[in-house]
Amino acid sequence: MKYPRPRGTKDYLPPESYERRLVLEKAREIFELYGYGEIVTPAFERLELLEAKAGPEIKEQIYWFKDKGGRLLGLRFDVTTSVARVVASNPTLPKPIRFYYIAPVWRYEEPQRGRLREFWQAGVELIGSPEVDADAEVIALTRRFFKELRLRKVTVRLNDRRVAEALALKYGATSKKEEFFRALDKLYKQGEEGVTSELIRLGFSRESIDGILNFITLSGPPLSVLREGMEELKEFKEGVEGLKSMEELILTLVDHYGLTEEILKVDFSIVRGIGYYTGLVFEFLYEGEGEMRNLALAGGGRYDNLIELCGGPELPATGMSIGVERVMKALKDAGLLNAPPPQADVIVIPVNEGLRRASVRIAETLRDEGIGAIVDVNRRSLRKLLEYADKNEIRYAIIVGPKEYKEGMVVLKDLKSRSQKEVKLRDLSVELRKG
Repeated sequence: MKYPRPRGTKDYLPPESYERRLVLEKAREIFELYGYGEIVTPAFERLELLEAKAGPEIKEQIYWFKDKGGRLLGLRFDVTTSVARVVASNPTLPKPIRFYYIAPVWRYEEPQRGRLREFWQAGVELIGSPEVDADAEVIALTRRFFKELRLRKVTVRLNDRRVAEALALKYGATSKKEEFFRALDKLYKQGEEGVTSELIRLGFSRESIDGILNFITLSGPPLSVLREGMEELKEFKEGVEGLKSMEELILTLVDHYGLTEEILKVDFSIVRGIGYYTGLVFEFLYEGEGEMRNLALAGGGRYDNLIELCGGPELPATGMSIGVERVMKALKDAGLLNAPPPQADVIVIPVNEGLRRASVRIAETLRDEGIGAIVDVNRRSLRKLLEYADKNEIRYAIIVGPKEYKEGMVVLKDLKSRSQKEVKLRDLSVELRKG
């Protein structure tokens, strides 16, 4: 009986597993370049913690179970909540705290383009600073990640939850705020028609819908959009504070980190579904071609209350996470994932079984010098092994024959050029490195 893979999961075989590793290693490199240290947390948490911090949209997507002791547990839907629990339990950690993680998370939702039920996130959390400098650092390092992967047409879409709250207040949506936010967030997935349909379902008038759509589709130079936003929300103090904070952030990103207006976009439709965000929210949107167009590759924001809600001290915090599978898909669509996976350079072939020990010793010596080598474990013939090497694109075959080996020699066959020559054992690694 064959067992199918669980729905919403993925197996990674070579060479795709190697491509995935390249993305993860680039993330790790960038995070550590900015001074972040790795944190590793359990795959599951107490269900009450996850449910309390998830927000309505994510709460229904938690994979949960009862363990043998009767405790209710759930697989984490993100790593930020786990990090908040760790920080709340360790109040003496020196501030600000810079953590990064690379880990799988789980959400029970309908599999869709760029999103599985088990997927990987690579992210950072910067805890202990209320300043826009912290938000700017998180955005800048994320931008560097995409830049070093050579993935173009990625823009940073900025908003602030306080702006969304003011918009909800202006249009009388406070009693159905979370549904209202989810409607706004559908702009890139379903367009204006999708947003309109949701707002009609929520009971908004045509006039209100037109006003909301006009606001969330404002576009242009970021500072100009912010000025228009301030005019629209001038009666709402917290909304104006959010807009001013975004203005300071944009000026910092431009002046300190060299980001341009082509990359930075103010986008009032970005809200993000997780309920713990309190201020800045942002997404890195892919605007290239292919299946991933207009999907967020990374996102995050400020969550100044989460540590306290997890039982810790009052601590401001900001962070982001990258959707690894989405980034891989965007890189493939852009033709940027084509590096060959690492493999053995050499196959060592004994002409007879009496030379198997010698062949293994030769392979071990090469490995000691950093040269990948394999020795057949199926005891196949010379012809079969040369065919195997060809199929697996192994460059060299070292043929160990009785006469040559007795004289301290082997036959080195270049399977690419089809040339061969006798080489002294002591010169073997030098000859291989020449190729």
